[in-house]
Amino acid sequence: MPKIPNQLKNGAKQVFTKFVTKTIPALLLSFGLFAGGIALLALRIPGWSLILGLPAVQVGIIFLIFTFDEIARSKVGPDNLHSVPCSVCGKSTLAPEWQKEKICEECQKKVAKKLKMT
Repeated sequence: MPKIPNQLKNGAKQVFTKFVTKTIPALLLSFGLFAGGIALLALRIPGWSLILGLPAVQVGIIFLIFTFDEIARSKVGPDNLHSVPCSVCGKSTLAPEWQKEKICEECQKKVAKKLKMT
């Protein structure tokens, strides 16, 4: 079974983290405003039902539109990657399509260790 490169794992983690920290709370807020506004309208409290319910429904709809627009525009996964040779050791490593050459992670760690020693 082939190993999943760390670049793919990190890209997937970033997309998942953004989804959990930004998209889910925005969806819950917008659905909560929308449902709360409808609940206030259904209660038929004289005056307050219309004063609080209608704006809550409208703001909820606007937030839903913006949230779904952000979801539609967001990146679903990491960039398309292709294999390029490492500039240092020549081993094959993954890089984004626009990048022609790259240093693999192992060589980067070696260089970082050498720089720390000096």
